[in-house]
Amino acid sequence: MKRMLLLYNPKAGRAHIARNLDMIIQRFSRGGYEVIVYPTQEGLGAREILRGRGVEGIDMVVCCGGDGTLHHTTNGLLAWDNPPELGYLPVGSTNDYANSLGLPKTLEGGLDVIMEGETKVLDVGDFGGEYFNYVAAFGAFAAVSYSTPQSTKNSMGHLAYIMEGLKNLPIGQIYPARVEVNGKVLEEDYIFGTVCNTNYIGGFSMAGKVDTMLDDGQFEVLLIKAPQSVLELNALAGKLLARDFDNEFMTMTQASQVRFTFPKKTAWTLDGEFGGDITQVEIAVRPQALRMRV
Repeated sequence: MKRMLLLYNPKAGRAHIARNLDMIIQRFSRGGYEVIVYPTQEGLGAREILRGRGVEGIDMVVCCGGDGTLHHTTNGLLAWDNPPELGYLPVGSTNDYANSLGLPKTLEGGLDVIMEGETKVLDVGDFGGEYFNYVAAFGAFAAVSYSTPQSTKNSMGHLAYIMEGLKNLPIGQIYPARVEVNGKVLEEDYIFGTVCNTNYIGGFSMAGKVDTMLDDGQFEVLLIKAPQSVLELNALAGKLLARDFDNEFMTMTQASQVRFTFPKKTAWTLDGEFGGDITQVEIAVRPQALRMRV
């Protein structure tokens, strides 16, 4: 019999997984798996569970939670040589990465994909040794996900991120940075910057505006200059709402490697989790590092 390690966040998505845990285990058991279940908890997240338990003898790891739980699961898996295949049941508030993968929004549909779907080999990002699945970001709105309380995420979903972002709109706040990408050096005062591999950020679709592939060895780099006046801020807001990324305020390119240097410590978020305060970081694509059922 094959063996499955099931990791779930009991607080994510209004505790949806915890309420349906028996049904989930039965479905996997009928599919021929011996299921080993671990709930994540404070001080013992997915990364720590995988580090402590190991993956020897495990055929599949299934992560149940939001983008943050998946982030820690990915880091736990990639610490091992030849990590097992990953299944993902997204039950977070926005599930940006799951939306980019085209995963079903229902629990039953997600179980079908894990049991019957095909395996896709996906790129991950390397943020100075910390892996991320779909986004590394600094500046405006970058702290919104990890600073929004879980209870607010559960009750308000995407609206929670919008409200928190509005409260943190950094009028007059700038992030001077030197960016080395594709043989060019860019030095500007920015309001936001991201290296991402997704069609969704904060629950908003960029599909049709950004040509994103999740396994091409390239990530998208988006840099937004800091507006110099309220008039420019309003113009920038309009461009963002229209999903217009080709204008005088923004630079977007594709790259497999990019280096950021800041004159002072700058906070980053990785997949919605706090990524640290840094003055310099090199971000690189680790191509086709993760095997996932889709």
